Amino acid sequence: MDYKEMNQATIIKEKYKNLKLPRKKSSDEILNWIEDRYDAYKIGFSEYIRDNRVRFKFILMNWINDCEIEKFCNEILELVIYKIPKNKKTEIYFLGNEDSNKLDYYYLLFEKKTQLFSVDQHIIFEEVFLYGGITEKDKKEDSLKYLDYLTNIDFFYNYIEKI
Repeated sequence: MDYKEMNQATIIKEKYKNLKLPRKKSSDEILNWIEDRYDAYKIGFSEYIRDNRVRFKFILMNWINDCEIEKFCNEILELVIYKIPKNKKTEIYFLGNEDSNKLDYYYLLFEKKTQLFSVDQHIIFEEVFLYGGITEKDKKEDSLKYLDYLTNIDFFYNYIEKI
């Protein structure tokens, strides 16, 4: 079978079939990595919500529409909010945003039980998503999460090559 006869999902799976994928990380492992990688520090909900009430409602609507809705709705949120400052270590994530983002930080919201997260910077989003890993079960069952993970790998590495 050649690539012309395959659908996009099959092409992505074939392209990365020999790639050793990282194991699924715990929420604490992901949060420790975020703190180290981005010099992120935790802030309280009241500090975040003061200027981000509408944005937070939008994030919640997106999370509720996620395929994990049953798990999300049956559990109480365990939200961790980070502020990622602009500094020597993180300045690359702020390049190209001078006009649209006059702030010297990004917020990253992470829900520990579902591992849903939100950040307004696409490279940080991809890095956190990929660092989180994938379960062997998802890989063996050829799940939608597995395809989503491979698609993000493909997007991220194709994007980085163009920079």
